[in-house]
Amino acid sequence: MPTKADDRKPESVDTEPAVSAVFELLSHHRRRISIQYLATQTGTTSVSDLADQIALLEGEHTHEHYERICTSLVHNHLPKLTDAGIVEYDQEREVVDLRDRATDVLPYLDLAASAD
Repeated sequence: MPTKADDRKPESVDTEPAVSAVFELLSHHRRRISIQYLATQTGTTSVSDLADQIALLEGEHTHEHYERICTSLVHNHLPKLTDAGIVEYDQEREVVDLRDRATDVLPYLDLAASAD
C-alpha cells in the first residue's frame, strides 16, 4: 500500500491511507470502539449514546466515568477522527456519524486491537 512522505499524522489519511497513520488513529481503544459502534448504527448517533456504549464495554458504568468518557470524546477522540475524515461530528447537535472513508480503516480494527 503506498504511503505519503509524512504518514505519522492522522490528517494524512487520504484516499490511499498510510498504514502508520491508520494505526496511530486506531491506537486508542475508545476510537476503535467508536468506529466499531458507529459502523453498526444507521444515521447519526448522539455522543451520549456513544459514551454510554464505551462505558459499558470498559466495565465501569458510573456517572463519573461516563462524564470522563464524554470529555475525552469531545476534546480528543472525535476531533482526531473528524480530522482524518472518518467521522462527521456536529458539536452543536452533539451527534456523530460515520463517513464513507471509514471503510478504509475498518479492516485494520482487529489488527490494532491485538496490539493492546
